Amino acid sequence: MKRLIAASLVSLVLAAPAWAQAQKQQLPAPTAQDAPMDMSKMGPWTRKPTNEAQTRKEIQAFFKEEEAVMKKGDLEATLARIDFPVFMATDDSKGVPSAEMWDRQRYAAEMKPFYEKMPKDMEMTHKPTVTVLSDSLAAVTDDFTMKMGKQKMSGRNAGLLVKKDGQWKWKAMAEAGWGGAPTAGTGGAGSGDIGERK
Repeated sequence: MKRLIAASLVSLVLAAPAWAQAQKQQLPAPTAQDAPMDMSKMGPWTRKPTNEAQTRKEIQAFFKEEEAVMKKGDLEATLARIDFPVFMATDDSKGVPSAEMWDRQRYAAEMKPFYEKMPKDMEMTHKPTVTVLSDSLAAVTDDFTMKMGKQKMSGRNAGLLVKKDGQWKWKAMAEAGWGGAPTAGTGGAGSGDIGERK
C-alpha cells in the first residue's frame, strides 16, 4: 500500500511540469484590450485652455449680446444662440427637480409668448461667473437683475456653453422656480413643469 501511494506521488511530481506547460499553451495571448488604458491621451489634462483670458472675454461679450437680444425680444436671434437639443432643468415650489432635453421647436413654442409680451421698458443686467473647462466648454453661473418699470427682480441661473463653428452657444440651462408654473400663453395652472410638458 505504501509503495502504491509513493508511486502515485512520484507520478504527480513528474507530471506537474508537463501539466503546467499544457495550461500555459491553452491560455489566450494578451490582446490590446487587456493592456492598461493610456489615460495620458484623454481627459481634462489633454484639453486645458490655451488662452483662458481670451475665452472669458468672449463669454463676457456673449452675455452683452444676450442683453441686447432680450431687450429687442428677438426670438430668432435667441434660437441661433442655442445648440439644440438643449438640456433644461428647474424645480418647483416644493423643491422637486425636473429636467428634459428640448429641441428647437419645443423651445420656440415655450418661449414665444414671453417674447411677444416682453415689456418695452425691460432692462436686464448679468453678472456671470465663468469657469473655463477648455477652449470649447465653459460653465457659467449668472447673477442677473431684471427691471420692468418700478418692479425689480433678481435671481441666479447656471448653464453650460459650448463653442461651435467659432460661436458660443447654450447647451444646458438651469434656473429654479419654473416647475409647476402655467405653460406659457395658456393661462393653465400646474402644467408648466419641464418634466410634464410634451
